[in-house]
Amino acid sequence: MNILIDLSILRHPYCGLGQIALNYGRWYAAHAAELGPDIRITLLVPKSHVGAFGPEVDYREARDCYRLAPWLLPHYDLWHSIHQLSPFRPRHGGMRLLTIHDLNFLYEKQGAKRLRYLRRLQRECDSARTVCFISQFARQEALRHLRLSGKELHTIYNGVEDTTLGTQRRPAAVDPSKPFLLCIGVVKAKKNVHTLLPMMDRLPQHTLVIAGNDSDPYAQALRGELPKHPNVQMVGIVTDEERRWLYAHCTALAMPSLSEGFGLPVIEAMQWGKPVFASRCTSLPEIGGKEAYYFDDFAPDNMAGIVRQGLADFTAQAAQAATARAATFDYPRHMQQYQQLYRQMLGLQT
Repeated sequence: MNILIDLSILRHPYCGLGQIALNYGRWYAAHAAELGPDIRITLLVPKSHVGAFGPEVDYREARDCYRLAPWLLPHYDLWHSIHQLSPFRPRHGGMRLLTIHDLNFLYEKQGAKRLRYLRRLQRECDSARTVCFISQFARQEALRHLRLSGKELHTIYNGVEDTTLGTQRRPAAVDPSKPFLLCIGVVKAKKNVHTLLPMMDRLPQHTLVIAGNDSDPYAQALRGELPKHPNVQMVGIVTDEERRWLYAHCTALAMPSLSEGFGLPVIEAMQWGKPVFASRCTSLPEIGGKEAYYFDDFAPDNMAGIVRQGLADFTAQAAQAATARAATFDYPRHMQQYQQLYRQMLGLQT
């Protein structure tokens, strides 16, 4: 049986989905040979990643012509789209598994644009035999807004790379002598990062380091506010080595996001046994569980109070509980669940 895994999002390797695709590729590089003689894996990747994950998998370059003419692609017994809005889809008659990460556009878009996104996602679901979700929250959102009758539905939580492994390097702009809170991820309006700036005015003993792609106009406006908040800095995109250093040395993670399908930084910070301060919005309480602290509103005094109390209450036992929770979101478990689902869809013995 031939299975294609769509990793075309590797063209954006530093976004959350790009990191997930990279981890898929790394997992298959190490484990494809273990899947048995009845399964052959092909990875759909940008030209820059053809061959990047070793000889145990096949590669199909994600060419633009396949977006317009999917019939030019060979037939695959199963096609897994690892996120819901890939521009690539199987030729007519191919069996498709679609993973839905979120319906964030419901909160980010308005009017006709919101409706266009919803219609497009409905078409993607219509073309899939099985739909998988990365959280129960994402599943419930989809059931409220999409027609999914007749589809086989599953929830498989994201696997999260173990960020405690590998080398570290300090970002040059970060002063290691100052205790800092970390906010990491693409800096967009839905991340609600601006609420952290007045909070930090109430926490002068700490610095806030904001790391991640800051090319969005929201991020540029945020940067313009930094002179008013001397204990806040934006360091832009960081490498994997720098990301590990930031998690290893931060005092805590701050994630006041309004819209998440999962929330990778929550688990990444917990891997290091760090306290996590997150909003109660969308999927974050499901992923953070009782091991995280939550902002009930975004008033600066209240947010600062939650951080102060949480840091005071965070014991070695609490750190161990956070690490244990993070371990339940490992990649071996995630990939094993998907391999079982593949075999089930293909009618192979599990």
